[in-house]
Amino acid sequence: MRQADSAMAKTTMQRSQTQIATTYAPDKHFTFEGGIGACRSVPITRSDPNIKPAERNQIREGILEFIQNWHRRGMIRQDPPVAPEQTLEEQVFLDRESRPAFEQSKFEYCAPDRMAYVPDPLMLTCRKCSVVHEAKLTELAYDGGNFKNVSRCKENSSGLHEWRQLDVVFAHWSGRVDPLSPFRKDIDTKSGKMTNQFPGRCDAGQVCEFKLHKGRSGKFRDWYFYCHCGERRELRQKDENSLRWLLDRYTTDPGETLREINKLPVSYRANSLYYVQSEQMISYETTRHIDLMADDKIADLISSLLDLYEYPSHIPGDDAIIKTLRAVNQPGAMELANGLQETLKAQATLEASGVQDAVEMLKPKLDSYREQAQVKGWIDGGPEAPELLLRQVHERSSFARKFDPIRLGLEHQALRQEQIDTPVSNDAIRPVVDLTAPVTDILPPGDSNARRAYLDSVVERKVALGISDLKLIRNLKMLQYSFGFSRVSASPTTQQKGLSMPVRLCGFPRIDDRKRPIYVLRQNNEAIYVKLDENRVVSWLEENGLKEAIDAKQGQSLGGRLIELYNDFGRFAEAYSETSGRRERDAPVFVFGLLHTLSHQLIHACSKFSGLDLGSFGERIFPADLAFVIYRKGMTPDLGNIAAMWRNHGYDLLMSLDDPRALRCGSGTLCDHRGGACPACIKIPEVSCVAGNNIISRAFLAGGEAMSWDMNESPIAGYFN
Repeated sequence: MRQADSAMAKTTMQRSQTQIATTYAPDKHFTFEGGIGACRSVPITRSDPNIKPAERNQIREGILEFIQNWHRRGMIRQDPPVAPEQTLEEQVFLDRESRPAFEQSKFEYCAPDRMAYVPDPLMLTCRKCSVVHEAKLTELAYDGGNFKNVSRCKENSSGLHEWRQLDVVFAHWSGRVDPLSPFRKDIDTKSGKMTNQFPGRCDAGQVCEFKLHKGRSGKFRDWYFYCHCGERRELRQKDENSLRWLLDRYTTDPGETLREINKLPVSYRANSLYYVQSEQMISYETTRHIDLMADDKIADLISSLLDLYEYPSHIPGDDAIIKTLRAVNQPGAMELANGLQETLKAQATLEASGVQDAVEMLKPKLDSYREQAQVKGWIDGGPEAPELLLRQVHERSSFARKFDPIRLGLEHQALRQEQIDTPVSNDAIRPVVDLTAPVTDILPPGDSNARRAYLDSVVERKVALGISDLKLIRNLKMLQYSFGFSRVSASPTTQQKGLSMPVRLCGFPRIDDRKRPIYVLRQNNEAIYVKLDENRVVSWLEENGLKEAIDAKQGQSLGGRLIELYNDFGRFAEAYSETSGRRERDAPVFVFGLLHTLSHQLIHACSKFSGLDLGSFGERIFPADLAFVIYRKGMTPDLGNIAAMWRNHGYDLLMSLDDPRALRCGSGTLCDHRGGACPACIKIPEVSCVAGNNIISRAFLAGGEAMSWDMNESPIAGYFN
């Protein structure tokens, strides 16, 4: 290992923003170029003053949802039970009652442009004699080939050791990483204090000088430490965190508990040593869709939903209107009441005479009187929230955030207002392009007639697919943020030694012993926006035996009815997983499944025609609005361009969506019997999927066998059929 200088602890490096936020995020081990060897990232103060309040609120909401989901999945094991501290770092993501919590004051929003690093691990071994020594950073500054309390090298004629870093560490799913060491940790079961289990003494009364034996197989199971006195130590170490958390169980059943306590030897280069935890979301200028979720905004939330989903106005009966108008002490009210009354009498007379045409001619006049009374505020004519909607608004706090149709409906409204429906001048670069409109830069080459014919064919395909709105978003505003890490597994649980273990989510180390960093990246990525035709969706729902639920609409749009009928999917859509129990077929899950499956089908098509891999895409689904967005992840536009893909392959892409060959699976009936979805056909990498590849089936599009959770075993009618 190269000799380090005294400023090593403050050495910084520059990388791309994405690399700093992920590849070199705090506490990540990596090999640094230039011969410095293995290093560990250390955060430094790089505050980002440009983080907007709206972005802070979005990130806060996103992290809170993430840690709640992580905690829930990590705590799922019942025997033996899991302590909350095993799932979330207690000083970062748990409150005093050991509940998941996110406190803004503990964190600093940082620009991912610079990171410090230090040498790590510091367990050194001599290349000549294999003796080991755990050094300190301060020792490295004056290392001349020997360390204090380390004998001279007997295998080197100079007597100096040739030190190099041992590139293997002890790791545990609690988040701890320690260098390999022959000195084992244990805990005093009475006092709860950490101890050294076997201090080790030579026959000369000195502390053993251990060497490392690696064996010939190259496998860690053949490694051990040894001393000339005969003392031998296998590659084994206990996790200090787990010793404290599981003290009671360790005291009563140490043998069994060791499965959870013992660490794993892992190369510092192994992917399993570190998984940065990050999220990506659409960024909005407004915070309204978040603000309306507050407990004191219920009335405003209900009013917004009634307007958004076109709930019909509640107009009182004519007799009540007349009575109300006569009681109003304002000019014009009595005149309006008399006019309405006289017109009603005339209508009754004409109906009795059988003059139906004349009766129809009076209806606009009657509507005008009622509208005037409403506009003047003399009668209450606003929409009235039905009981089902009121119940959902009050119960939505228990809904998983990423599936909550109320939250997603308001978010979709913000997306439409800020990025889709924004007017632009004709000479401006259009931020949003209607893919069925004549825009020069996304049309294939050819004369005007050829382009017109091409657009006609695209429009025809759009209608055939049941799509009402198809747009390209050139610069979808995205936020990517990283806020912590896990070890051994990227998910909340890991299978180790025949037992499901909870994986601890850790926050990044503090910056100068103060706040913990959150690294925020802003991106402008291309996206495709799709909205389905409501009438087509209604017909499809009726074909699948859901006519009764749809017929119960009281004049509102389908979205309002879907919100009224929604039952929580679970934080990971586990209520509709392959292993879940059977449930009744309902409209909200069918609509979500339709949108989700079509989103995946579109991602597969875009991957095929653009050259981007499936993991390069993300999705956001707005079920109540029958819409979804798929977008490119990352910040490297040269790797693939959706606009260019559409220009070259737009029509072919649309043709592929309902191509029978694209809706078949190579696994055949095996996939069909499992719900019509598997990695070989419609699924995508889980890091890109909003629902962990649940609530998805080719049957939603092409028809076929019902899913395993569907109590109605009749075949599903496909949307494309």
